[in-house]
Amino acid sequence: MKFMGFVAIVLVTSSLQAQEAVSPAMRETIDKITKMRETLKVSADRSGACETPQSPSCTFEGYCGKLAGKAQDFYLYQDSDGRKVPNMAMIGNLSFAEHCAKGTFPQTAVQDPFVYANQFMDEKAAGGKEQLQRNKERLKKETARTLKVVEDARSHVVKSLEAQKTSANAKQIDNMIARVKAIKYREAKTDGQYMDLVADGCESPNAYYSSETNTITVCPQMMNLPEASLFATLAHEFGHGIDPCAMEMDFGKEGAKLPDFMSLVVKPNQPTVNPAVRMAQNPFKNVISCLQSPQSIEVSIPTKDALLREINEFEDGLKAEVGGEVDEETGEAKATDATDARFEDSRQNIEKNYERYKYCSEITGTGHIQEAFSDWISAQALTSKISGIQDSAKAREFAFASQTMFYGMACENVQQAVDSRMDQFVEACPQLEEIRAYMEDMKHSDGHSSHPDANRRINRIYYAKPEIQKALGCESGHNDAQECKP
Repeated sequence: MKFMGFVAIVLVTSSLQAQEAVSPAMRETIDKITKMRETLKVSADRSGACETPQSPSCTFEGYCGKLAGKAQDFYLYQDSDGRKVPNMAMIGNLSFAEHCAKGTFPQTAVQDPFVYANQFMDEKAAGGKEQLQRNKERLKKETARTLKVVEDARSHVVKSLEAQKTSANAKQIDNMIARVKAIKYREAKTDGQYMDLVADGCESPNAYYSSETNTITVCPQMMNLPEASLFATLAHEFGHGIDPCAMEMDFGKEGAKLPDFMSLVVKPNQPTVNPAVRMAQNPFKNVISCLQSPQSIEVSIPTKDALLREINEFEDGLKAEVGGEVDEETGEAKATDATDARFEDSRQNIEKNYERYKYCSEITGTGHIQEAFSDWISAQALTSKISGIQDSAKAREFAFASQTMFYGMACENVQQAVDSRMDQFVEACPQLEEIRAYMEDMKHSDGHSSHPDANRRINRIYYAKPEIQKALGCESGHNDAQECKP
């Protein structure tokens, strides 16, 4: 996703004036970019479905290795329905190389509005008024398709929940089902400027759930992906409506009745439709515990003491940084009483809310358990869907294609192959090296990122399901992940 965040910036900033005089080195770079763009056009125009990759180990890394051979192409994969998975590493890197060429390439290498979403809104980017209208018609058609997949994913999530119902948990499961059924579809903002779409969370292929409004939004960049990828993503978003954080909140018709420490937009007066289900009564508390174990994905939840220590260390660091400095106007120390009060409020917030809301990113700074649980719900729905596909080849394609958004964005093998090819531009465009360093730093962040690593999510949740392994044709013994069960 982060690559397309960079591309969003390039799409806005690349509308530079006609190129200025360039150095011989830049001229050579421009020639190389031109050749690469022509290669990408050819690869994008190839017709015919790609065969579903097969990896005996059925691991994320194994499939990435199979796809690395297509790292020089614009698309990594195309299913039997002609739905394509873009090569986001190549697209992002090339966009920056083009940007370095100072406006030499006003048009994208490939006219695909599902990759460059400004082509749904900007006449010049689309290539003219008529093409813009055609793009809008395509978006309308694919939105209708997406709505069908939304309801299909919802029905399989509900079916999976129904399968877990017992006399002891019927009330809680019915509460969860009601929450899933109440989630509404919200259209992304594609009728304004491109930056409006970016501000709406759609700088990349993305779908997201908002507990505040109890809605799911699907970005247009998702809409030409294989149906299975859409299905798994949407099932994941429905999972957020019943994740360990959401279940600790009362819901009204408009959405969650958020605790005031989470948001300024609180709706305390709306009647409760779905009351909170505390963890002690949560029918999936064993799953939530299992996901934290080394046998599964091993998501970690910071302890209360660790969070308090982090606040204290940050406060001490800030005071040390400004220690002794005096405000020239007031004569007071820069570390004011107001600053002290803010840190104390943070500590009180942790003390007061940790036990109930420790599964919420707003408390811990990490949403890993929410994401892992939503993946688990998605895997249950995916298993339900695959069980109804009688043709083994189609079942294998659906199982593989369900994760192709991640394969298009997070394959280390593909990234390395792209980086190797882009080395030729680094001298003329040193920003590319800076981007690589930034992305590497992001991978090795302090654990407060909102999502676990893609390889662990897929290997240890989706591919931990025996039914998915069977559909993929996995050889036994390669996946040591424990399947979490209620």
